[in-house]
Amino acid sequence: MAELGDTMKRVFLYGTLKKDQPNHARMAAGLQSEDCVFEGIGETQTRYPLIVDPLFNIPFLLGAPNHPKALNVEGEVYSVSEKMLKNLDELERHPTFYTRQEIPVQLNGRTQVTWCYLLQNFREDFLQRPALRTYDSKDYPEFLGGSHKPPTEEERQKFIAYAKGTA
Repeated sequence: MAELGDTMKRVFLYGTLKKDQPNHARMAAGLQSEDCVFEGIGETQTRYPLIVDPLFNIPFLLGAPNHPKALNVEGEVYSVSEKMLKNLDELERHPTFYTRQEIPVQLNGRTQVTWCYLLQNFREDFLQRPALRTYDSKDYPEFLGGSHKPPTEEERQKFIAYAKGTA
């Protein structure tokens, strides 16, 4: 695999941005505009708890590496432009909600350093949720309360406070 140029960064996606998931249209638009390139299926080298919250059924990769419930998580790796990375940062509300952090991912038989959006400072009871190796929204038909649309800003703020344990 060719090395990335200065303008493209690798991102590991584990949830709703993956192919056939509710938010993949953002990545599909990036593929069409050439702001991103699909590189393949990868797996985290470090184990993390990937959980689905019970309120909106949204997946979170918890910033708790090697926690006893953690697993090597499977996801998609994309090379993205700075423009696309900024769009992802806005979607994931980095750094106030998710934190974008570099992690090692196994991709095509090699270890690659990728950006990943982790939830830090989360509710303690999230660590009691079952951990997953991979996420598929089809297993959670009530994604975003069944609406499959982004919540309002007020709902988003309430959800962030809930997930961070500050509500």
